[in-house]
Amino acid sequence: MSHEPPILTPEMESLFFRIEHALNTAEGMAMMIGENEPADPQAHLRPGYSVQKISVAMMALSQHGRRLLHELREQHVRVTLH
Repeated sequence: MSHEPPILTPEMESLFFRIEHALNTAEGMAMMIGENEPADPQAHLRPGYSVQKISVAMMALSQHGRRLLHELREQHVRVTLH
């Protein structure tokens, strides 16, 4: 069994980029939600939830996903295309 790290192919880098883009989008949406809180924060929410709690949870989830993605990227060796 080889102990060399896996090679980061262009296909894998593309996948990582798309995952990172999705995380960035989620984080941006969370910021927009937090900034555009409705006049009545409880208007469309279930009891016990608030716009602020939801946006903070979305930010935390996005940041955790970004850390995991960074760890995964570090396990791969970049391929240099000539």
